[in-house]
Amino acid sequence: MNQDLSSEVLDDFVKTLSSIDKRSVLHWTEHCTECAMPSCFKTCQLYSPRVDGKCQRFVNGIQPMGLGKKTPQKTLKIQFKQWGVLASQGNCLLFDFSEAESYEKKDLKVATAIANTPIQSLKKKLIQKRYSVKKNKVKQNLNANNLLPDYFLIECYNPSDQSITLTLTIRNEDPKFSKIPFQYKVEINSGYNKELIPFTEIEKRIRTKLDFRIDLTPENIDETHPLYFGLLEFVQFKDHKPTQKKLSKIKCIVWDLDNTLWHGILTESGVSDLRLRSGVTNVLASLEEKGILNSIASKNKHEDAIQVLEHFGLSEYFVFPKISWQPKSNSIRELIKDLNISIDTLLFVDDSKFEREEVKNIFPNIKVLDAEYIDSILGLDEVQTNATDESKNRKSFYLREAQRKQEAENFDGEYLTFLKSCEIKLTLLSLEKEFFQRVFELTQRTNQMNFSGNLYEEGRIEKIASDPNLDTYVMQCADKFGDYGIVGFAIIDKEKNQLIDLMFSCRIQSKRIEHAFINFCLNKYLPKDDFRVKYKKTERNKFSAQVFDDFAFETEKKLEDTHFLIFKSNKSIPSNDVVEVIK
Repeated sequence: MNQDLSSEVLDDFVKTLSSIDKRSVLHWTEHCTECAMPSCFKTCQLYSPRVDGKCQRFVNGIQPMGLGKKTPQKTLKIQFKQWGVLASQGNCLLFDFSEAESYEKKDLKVATAIANTPIQSLKKKLIQKRYSVKKNKVKQNLNANNLLPDYFLIECYNPSDQSITLTLTIRNEDPKFSKIPFQYKVEINSGYNKELIPFTEIEKRIRTKLDFRIDLTPENIDETHPLYFGLLEFVQFKDHKPTQKKLSKIKCIVWDLDNTLWHGILTESGVSDLRLRSGVTNVLASLEEKGILNSIASKNKHEDAIQVLEHFGLSEYFVFPKISWQPKSNSIRELIKDLNISIDTLLFVDDSKFEREEVKNIFPNIKVLDAEYIDSILGLDEVQTNATDESKNRKSFYLREAQRKQEAENFDGEYLTFLKSCEIKLTLLSLEKEFFQRVFELTQRTNQMNFSGNLYEEGRIEKIASDPNLDTYVMQCADKFGDYGIVGFAIIDKEKNQLIDLMFSCRIQSKRIEHAFINFCLNKYLPKDDFRVKYKKTERNKFSAQVFDDFAFETEKKLEDTHFLIFKSNKSIPSNDVVEVIK
């Protein structure tokens, strides 16, 4: 039994374990934020040698502690010294839980045998060899079984009354992709903590098929306070059911082809024997008019299917079509990455119950529809939107995004350098009547990058525009590939010198647009006084809100989920040399 932890805390760890179906097997090690080995071994005053010659940054190393008879799984007790980091080579390859436990049992026997080796020189060599073997094993077969995790899980028990901030950093090792890592701050409160970071968020920054590293770094802890870590792994849950939210608007409809868009099966018939489903052209055109995207997930030969779409005059309606023999859930996974939208904003239409269930099993929150009911699509509440010039051009925005993506993949250099080469321009406009409808649309459609959570009614937007105490910014963005259109909206309370509302379309995510706007705000408002931000944290926006950490905003106070942040007037402002801001 783990004498350091109460039975209630042990039960919390065990309960989480029982909910997990598959998990990765990472190799966590002791590291240093300022590492420059081996030269730092001679120059750093904090250097304290371990048995293997590397620097000791944990008081007693990593101490495995059992969870009792219920499971062989262990917690890791760690007391961080100054500059201490818990680090691992990354791999999201998933194993059955029993397989992962068996591997870790064998590894523990090896570690115990090495620890009991009486000859110090031999022990040092064996430790180094074990580290090298485990690191290489983690690096091998990155996500080889093609199973993707739901989350990266951080389990931690904090026995102190003081909250601890941990920074999770995931970074590709290839310099071409390492410039902008995935970073997320985790607040470890007193007691048991469980943080779930969606894998979909990590994939927006990290190429998980390439080598990457994971670091966990505490910010405000001293070596007298231990932390107890449970699972620090990529995980897939046994029965993950996302919390039901309000009715989400549909942003994209994903169509099957055979016996859905047309009657007949392409591989069994020629084009002349296929019949276009009655009314489907009107449905596609009406959806496009509303700004709702159309795409394809079909098991067919790509060239043949495109030929049929061209024959029926439909090929121009679809963005990022996925036509191959892979499972349709894989096609949809690729599509949500291409579009950068949430799975609950997709509707999948297919005549096959098997295909609908296969997709629904992988993505419980997706909407599905039997092709028999295609005529009902335009009547769904989720597709009722007011068409604007912005929405009518949405398809062209994504077609240009495909061009950007292709050029980025072919670009030989760092990501920030690529962004600079795109010649991105952010134009800030006042909230005039001509923008009311688009701003209303942004407030209704934007979740991932809505920092206040406000969903304004149309009448409220007009009142905001006429309020003399508010500065409003409508954001228009363009680059060398074309125009993104209106992508953001912000409100500044001039009296409080405070940002009270900020929202962006997800189409500009990871392009440093939000960084450029915050830089503009600090340069304009900081001469008056400290600059403040009111931010309401949600499950959807907490990752985009890392922009405030990038600028080192401090937390002034918290009221439930609302954070009041401050950037003091005596601090230097980080530069913006990626996006040109035009006012």
